[in-house]
Amino acid sequence: MELTNWLELSDRGGDLIPCLDFPGGRAAAGFGDLAAGVAADACFLHVRQAGAGPLAARVGRWADELLATGRPVRAVLGFCTGSAMATRLADAIAATGSSAPPPMVVLFDAVPATGASLTGQFTLALESNARHLTADEQADAQDLSEQLVEKYPDDLPRIAAALTERYDRLMRAVASRLSLHELLRQELTSMFTAYLDYLMLASEGGFDMRSSTPLFLTSPDYEPPVEGARTVAFDIVHDDLLRDPEVHQFVADLLKGEHPW
Repeated sequence: MELTNWLELSDRGGDLIPCLDFPGGRAAAGFGDLAAGVAADACFLHVRQAGAGPLAARVGRWADELLATGRPVRAVLGFCTGSAMATRLADAIAATGSSAPPPMVVLFDAVPATGASLTGQFTLALESNARHLTADEQADAQDLSEQLVEKYPDDLPRIAAALTERYDRLMRAVASRLSLHELLRQELTSMFTAYLDYLMLASEGGFDMRSSTPLFLTSPDYEPPVEGARTVAFDIVHDDLLRDPEVHQFVADLLKGEHPW
């Protein structure tokens, strides 16, 4: 059947392995790298653009489409903030009783989505355009980020709206200075808005599970977001975690049942 919520990364037969991460481009390796490097008789799928919440409704649609294929879900993988949604998807699949045992849950450099996450992405997005912004524009943007987190730490919609408005204003200034086409300017703002929507959706998730206990795989600068978590640490930088052969072999062995987790 044709999938509308999932993009196929690789299909070597066997069970399904859905992967949760933002589908946009970035410097860090993604699940496409992992799917290409893991030797397993399984079908790796990546969630398409997540869209708006609530997360419970989104997860329900994702799970229904997976189960409608008639293929068991062997594992659910999550990366970074997507990990908080991977747990919810695995629980939703397990709750149907169609997957026995429940899907294995493996989370890579898992972090919660917070107000600081949104402002952090705002800062990163502006850094890529720093040479086209004035010193005052950059300073004002930094002040805005700090004020939003201080005043509204848990009000992610308010933070997102303020950041989007400021980002759009700054991109208009950049577009004017560089004589960029209006469609390109709109695309830049749309991409930024889509990522903030994704983070807000992820903020509705979490790392507590009903159906199983997740396994956290971490790079040196990351710690599991919960105490006492089952953890395997790799001496591999965050950006390379999903493309490293050592991680690929570990995941392959895990899927084959060759690790006791």
